[in-house]
Amino acid sequence: LDTTIYGTARYLLLEFKGEGCFGQVAKCFNLQTEEMVAIKIHKHNNNKSIQNEVEMLRQLRALDTDKKNIVKFIDNFEFHGASCLAFEMLDKSLWDLMKQRKMVSLNLSQIRPIIHQLLVAFSALKDMGIMYTDLKPDNVMLVNHEDQPFKIKLIDFGLAIPVYFGLPLTEAVDMWGMGCMMGFFYFGLHLFPSDCDYHWVKAILHMLGQPEHYQLITGQNTWKFFKRENSGWRLRTPVEYEIVTGVRPKVSQRFFDMAQNLEDAVRRCPSKRDPIEYEDRMPRWTPPEEYISKDPQIL
Repeated sequence: LDTTIYGTARYLLLEFKGEGCFGQVAKCFNLQTEEMVAIKIHKHNNNKSIQNEVEMLRQLRALDTDKKNIVKFIDNFEFHGASCLAFEMLDKSLWDLMKQRKMVSLNLSQIRPIIHQLLVAFSALKDMGIMYTDLKPDNVMLVNHEDQPFKIKLIDFGLAIPVYFGLPLTEAVDMWGMGCMMGFFYFGLHLFPSDCDYHWVKAILHMLGQPEHYQLITGQNTWKFFKRENSGWRLRTPVEYEIVTGVRPKVSQRFFDMAQNLEDAVRRCPSKRDPIEYEDRMPRWTPPEEYISKDPQIL
């Protein structure tokens, strides 16, 4: 490829690194600064969404992005009618890393620095009044895995939103996402299925128990998944869920269906039976229910 992209600088397009529902990410060479950059090229010009992301990225320029583990935003411009965002060039996502490992789980000495760096990033976002809301392995990039193993940065602020008084969501959403991602790295499996909302809720109930009455009665989507009876609430059957939503739950059979809770899942997981790692983990183990948000509006 020898296409030149013109923005506030000239960029030589070298290759496309990835593609998503938003568009493509291209590896480019800045002909003025002689630096490699990643350019996110939007295929659909959803002005509201793009403007929101640019606004968030401009706010984040006030941070030391290297210390706060957040991707450095360089520029935004239009090229041939497409909105483009230029960022520092990073290595690969944690999702790409797990695929390369054929989903072999990480050990605690690898997971801990990832989580520590993410907590630094989320602390900085909280100080700025920003919720990220889209934490997943695809959105966490390794900076340079060969030279700086497990040094990471948070990317993609397209769904980030300001925290205002009265908004029904809180930063608990991001902490929940972090817990789910920790489980994914530790087991090499998703804790909860992502292809079916019904089985997602069912799996959460199975592993963590049913939410309190006041949470269910306030939740905006409780009616989809739960039925109120004289003695309280119960999860709808798959047939009941299909009747009220018009969506048929997909058949789901998962490893965690056999486990009573997360601790039981660890005991059952063959790759986690190393006695040294078990002893390393136990002093830091806290029952998951102690981390569950009591905010009913995140349901």
